Amino acid sequence: MKTKYKTIYDDTKTKILDGTYLPGNQLPDEIAVCEQYNCSRMTVKKAYDMLVQEGYIYRKQGLGSFVLAKSMDQGEVELQERELQGFTRTAKGHADTKLLHFRLIFAPKDIADHLGIRENDPLYDILRVRNIDGQPYVLEHTYMSPETIPGITEDILTHSVYTYIEEVLGKKIASAQKTTRAQVSNSQDQKELGLRPEEPVLEVEQIAYLDNGTPFEYSISRHRYDKFKLSVYSVRR
Repeated sequence: MKTKYKTIYDDTKTKILDGTYLPGNQLPDEIAVCEQYNCSRMTVKKAYDMLVQEGYIYRKQGLGSFVLAKSMDQGEVELQERELQGFTRTAKGHADTKLLHFRLIFAPKDIADHLGIRENDPLYDILRVRNIDGQPYVLEHTYMSPETIPGITEDILTHSVYTYIEEVLGKKIASAQKTTRAQVSNSQDQKELGLRPEEPVLEVEQIAYLDNGTPFEYSISRHRYDKFKLSVYSVRR
């Protein structure tokens, strides 16, 4: 006999996959689901936690649970988890970082929405060039909430932020939603990545999530077109 949390999990997942719940839609709150299935909030939380861990939904603090992009099916979540090791861990060669700026700002509304925080909350604004064997690969603009990821320092930023998050803060990085697009390089790309004016960049926009569904990082990474490789693994359902 199927348990109630598994029934809630299966029903919600089915509605996500068949388009009843679209990307960005807010899921019914836990109290409403409790009433529908005649169960406790802990039962609903367990079902939603499973969906968070598998990359189907994410949580915004104080707002509820929302559907991730439909392309983030199970196969793609596993791919993202393999990729989410951070630049320093995955670079083939000696990786180092040039820190261009690191400052505390008030969160603009669009970035606050991505990170599930309030407009004008404190926000880390980080701009770095990531190099491999002395050659620039990517210009990375990252935003993080100090409330979610406290204690960031310049020393951490020139090494591995993801290692700090997992090994020092004890938080688990779970998944990410990424959008990749080609862009014309701008003057900053050309200066920091050594590009000519006619050469493009490949831009990756990312929201990364902890295993509790909290978005902890919003970033725009602009990669040298000749040093970027995108591999996609999809599952037909």
